[in-house]
Amino acid sequence: MPYVPVIHGYKPFYIQAAADATAWDTTAYGMVAQTQPFPDDCEVKEPYKNDWHDENGDDEYVAQMRRKAFSITVKFYIKAYPATGSNPQSAVAVLNSLRDSFRSKLIPGEFKIWDSWQERGFQKVRFVKDEVETREVTDDFAWMIFAVTFKVNDPSTAVRLNNSNVIATV
Repeated sequence: MPYVPVIHGYKPFYIQAAADATAWDTTAYGMVAQTQPFPDDCEVKEPYKNDWHDENGDDEYVAQMRRKAFSITVKFYIKAYPATGSNPQSAVAVLNSLRDSFRSKLIPGEFKIWDSWQERGFQKVRFVKDEVETREVTDDFAWMIFAVTFKVNDPSTAVRLNNSNVIATV
C-alpha cells in the first residue's frame, strides 16, 4: 500500500478508464491531486462558412455552435518509502514504480475524470504528458511533484460521480 498523506478535508481526484468498472481515486497510487480551476466556459469553434465573392460578409452556418477541445493540468504530490520484504527497493524505485503504474492506466486510451473539489468532470479525456517539477530524495523517503496535462475532447457533456462511477448526466 503506498503512502498517502492525511490531509484534512481532501477531496479526491477520480479517473475512470474505458476498461474500468468503477472510477479510482489517485490516492490508490499514493498521489494527492492539486487541481487548477477548469475553464468555466469553453471557446467555440469557428463555424462553417462560405465567403461568396459576389455578396457582402460571410454566409456562416451558426444553427448550432460547437466548442473547442482544451487542455488542463493537474499537479500531483507523491511520496514513497523504501519497500520492505524479501526484495526491498529503494524509495526512488518505489516512487518510480507508482508513477509508472499510474501512467500505464492513462496511456492506453480515453477516460473520464472527476474532481471532487471542483465538483466537475469530463469524459473523452486523454493523457498528453507529464513533467516532474520538484523531486527530493533522502535516506528515508523520496517525494516528487509532477504535472499531468490532459486533453478534454468533449467539453460539453456534463458528468458526475455516482456510486464510484463517473457517468454522463442526461
